[in-house]
Amino acid sequence: MPAKIFSMEARADGSARLALKFKPAGRSGIQRISCDVPPEGLVQLVLFTEALCLRAAAGLPAASEVALEGLALSFDPDRQDILVERQAGYSQQSARLPAGSFLSGMAAMTEICIARAEASKHGQDLKALLAGCPAPDGLAALPARDEAEQVLHHLREIALLLLTQEAAARGSALARKLRGKKSRDQAEESVRSLLHGLAAELVAPREAPSATPAPAAEA
Repeated sequence: MPAKIFSMEARADGSARLALKFKPAGRSGIQRISCDVPPEGLVQLVLFTEALCLRAAAGLPAASEVALEGLALSFDPDRQDILVERQAGYSQQSARLPAGSFLSGMAAMTEICIARAEASKHGQDLKALLAGCPAPDGLAALPARDEAEQVLHHLREIALLLLTQEAAARGSALARKLRGKKSRDQAEESVRSLLHGLAAELVAPREAPSATPAPAAEA
């Protein structure tokens, strides 16, 4: 059941509308899967997207999935497509979507979520700290410089989304570190630790096939 059209429409409140049209195998006519995605769900979809791009840039495609309320997406590296499953009450729909079409449809959503993260209360501070972090040592294992730079770009975007969520949480220890002049070094260490941790999980399969795979965004 390959999907023919996939789209994501952003809304001013941070939510989005997902829609895709597909032709069920052995049946006539076109069917449609559509649902609203809340702001926090959109961020999860963007993290899922970034994880796919990150692994593709590193040459390490792997199965991954994200589950929201009533919606689940899973990537199949062998088929290079994404299974979209929508559950609404007792009604269930599913369709396969080429990974390239999904990534193209999510490009604008990624830009929007990154822009919102940067505009958040601590977004600019976190962006500056991430930009100042030295590139993780593990990226030297990647064969090409362009590949390493692309991987670092996606790592920073994933880290920014995760860190702004953490800083926005009530009673956040990271937010306290960012507010205090004397604790700035601690905030920098927290940022560097996350970035390097993400990189370490990504490159681990090149060094040890049995190691834990790189993280995929999950709701």
